[in-house]
Amino acid sequence: MLKNLGARLRKLRKEKGLTLVEVSQKTSVAQATLSRIETGTMIGTIESHEKIAEVLGVGLAELYSGLDSRYEQIAHTQEAGRKVTHQSKNVQVDLLTTENFKKKITPLLITIQGENETSVEQNERGVEKFFYLLEGEVRVKVDQEEYPLKAGETLYFDASLKHQIKNGKAKTAKILAAVSPSKI
Repeated sequence: MLKNLGARLRKLRKEKGLTLVEVSQKTSVAQATLSRIETGTMIGTIESHEKIAEVLGVGLAELYSGLDSRYEQIAHTQEAGRKVTHQSKNVQVDLLTTENFKKKITPLLITIQGENETSVEQNERGVEKFFYLLEGEVRVKVDQEEYPLKAGETLYFDASLKHQIKNGKAKTAKILAAVSPSKI
């Protein structure tokens, strides 16, 4: 964030045709401080930012806009925008976000028709999975152990262990799954 702010200040200053000395004289902010802010080694104060922004002809909101990358990570996906990553006659896996390669977690919706199961999976070491059963009842086999899940129950496990979801009931089961780090 510091480097982004500094780069933005330098760009605006140069667009206005101003030198660091001129900005320093107009703002009473030391030239060395301005240089450090522009190079990202120092952030400065809100007061100094206000003075600099005024000289550069921008408001603080404009100066700060786009600096916080947390807002770039927000992704709203409508149901129609979902991507099906796996579909067979009895199992469907929907990706619940976009650009999953940029994410730390991959959210999935797993739908298993009655009396069916997923194929056996095994991810590399370091991959973890979280299941939250939305509807139905399933049994999740992790390595040699089976875990029964009813609606509202969860399971968290190391996905490098072989695992499989079995729906032994007639009713369709739906599972919200989260995979971290993001792997499909």
